[in-house]
Amino acid sequence: MSQKVWVIKDNSEKQVSVAKINQRIIPTYEQQSTNQRNPYLAYSLSIIIWGWGQFYNRQWKLGIFFLLFMINFYLLIRIFFTYWESIKSFFESIQIDCSGTLLIFGFFYLSGLVVWQFNAWQAYFKSIKINKRSPKGINMTLLPPVCSLLMPGWGQLLNGQTKKALFFQLFAFTSLATLPSIPIIFLLWPKLEASQSRYIIEWIFSISIILSPLVLMMWVFTIFDAAKVSIDTTKKERIPIRIRYAISKFRLHTKTYGWKNAVLPLIKRTTLLILLLIFCVITYHHVPEKFYMQQLQILGNRLSEKQMTVIPGIIKKLPE
Repeated sequence: MSQKVWVIKDNSEKQVSVAKINQRIIPTYEQQSTNQRNPYLAYSLSIIIWGWGQFYNRQWKLGIFFLLFMINFYLLIRIFFTYWESIKSFFESIQIDCSGTLLIFGFFYLSGLVVWQFNAWQAYFKSIKINKRSPKGINMTLLPPVCSLLMPGWGQLLNGQTKKALFFQLFAFTSLATLPSIPIIFLLWPKLEASQSRYIIEWIFSISIILSPLVLMMWVFTIFDAAKVSIDTTKKERIPIRIRYAISKFRLHTKTYGWKNAVLPLIKRTTLLILLLIFCVITYHHVPEKFYMQQLQILGNRLSEKQMTVIPGIIKKLPE
């Protein structure tokens, strides 16, 4: 008679295999979490000190390149202002006048601004590429407007509005390129000899003066925009989503408080806007145009005494 033999299977092999799988999965998950990069931190580091964002992203060679470029950039600016007379004499020895020397310095300065902005944005987009997902902005109310005060577009980037940040960065670049040129050209103008280079410098000076009010207004607007968006996080979303949200909010408000309480604030805002427009139309004809024209003519005469022709010519063409 055959006897049945019960075979008890050993599950230790399966347990070992499961343990091995867990040992493989957990380090992989930890590695993915440790490889995450904060794009806002990378951008901010590269804005403060060139190359730091690349070091944060572990791009060592690129970080060293940008850091050395920053050191040389500020060092050459210091040398230019400290040894201006020696530099001017050197360029005059190779048939380049003072105006040409100033144009060379301006080209070098603009190149440095381009590299500075490129280094910050490269660190930002590299962090996004490492994370393989788009950022949503930071959850801080005070930091974005403070950063926009330091440089337009920085606060918009911290709010997660990349396209708006790129747009405002154009004004930041314009402001950093034009505003410092006004006092430098004004101080060095008596030393510039009459030449084609000096005429180009005068056009740069004139464009800088014309753009400076717009740049300052946009600078203030970026601070206000960054503060408003950081307070109301729904403004970080795309426009179609914001429209749907506003409609839903209005419907909910009407159901809760009724049409009267929902529409009344809109009527008040519209009325205030209409009154403001009426005030502007009425006071437009009472603006002291003659006073401002006299001030412009005085400015044109002073610039003419300094042998400038561009801005005085523009002022003379203005209707009296």
